[in-house]
Formats: sequence, C-alpha cells, structure tokens
Amino acid sequence: MCARLYVRFIAPVALSRARADAGIFGPAYAARRSPTVPEWLRGAIAEEIAWFEERLDVPERFGVVTRRSARPYAGVCWFRPEAQEPIAHAYALKALLDEAGTPIRFATSAAPGDIVWRDASQIVAIPPRDRPVRWLM
Repeated sequence: MCARLYVRFIAPVALSRARADAGIFGPAYAARRSPTVPEWLRGAIAEEIAWFEERLDVPERFGVVTRRSARPYAGVCWFRPEAQEPIAHAYALKALLDEAGTPIRFATSAAPGDIVWRDASQIVAIPPRDRPVRWLM
C-alpha cells in the first residue's frame, strides 16, 4: 500500500510562529511587485497567482491556541496528494520563482502534523515539534 504524501513548496524564509519555512505564495506576491524582476516574468508570475486566487480557497483556520499559551501555534499549508492540478500549477510557479532568483524547494510528508483545516485541495497542519518543515531538510 502506498503512503499518502502531502506536498509543500517552501522558500528559505523562517516563519516566526510556525515550525516551518515560508510557503510559495509570499515569495510569489513579492516577486510580482518587485521592480528587479523583469516585466515578462512578473506577468507570468501574476498569471499563476491569478489561477490560484480563482480556484484555491483561503484556509479558514491557520492555528490553534492551547491552555498553556495564549499565542497560537501556526499551521502551514500542504497540498493534498489528489490535488494534481494545483500541484502542477505550483510546480510552474516554482519554476518562475527560481528564474526570478527566489529558490523554491518542495517537501513531501505522510505525517505533516495535526490537521486543523482541510478542503478538497489542501490542508493546514501544525508541524510536529520533532519534525519542523525547514529549507534544510
């Protein structure tokens, strides 16, 4: 039996409240605005962003608050393995961001953490303490 592998695209930027590095969308929005990125590349990045904005829901929940801390544990987004079309577009966006000088890697995991939100294409999970989702894996 094959394990269910969730997919996450990551940039080498640490998130403050998550046990993970930034995902692909923050760097994509930054590249779309950057005057140092060629106009043709900004346009291609904008097209991929628009595809996601039209078809991918924004998660309703990104974290949880525990009794011990009023500060929430931040979750990170993963694509569900069956979300083939969004994953294909994420690979396209990755290639564009690599070209723009922002390297993006991808990670897979059968156990991304405690799932706090899900839809048909993605999940939000709180990464386990012993397995952060970092650039240098």
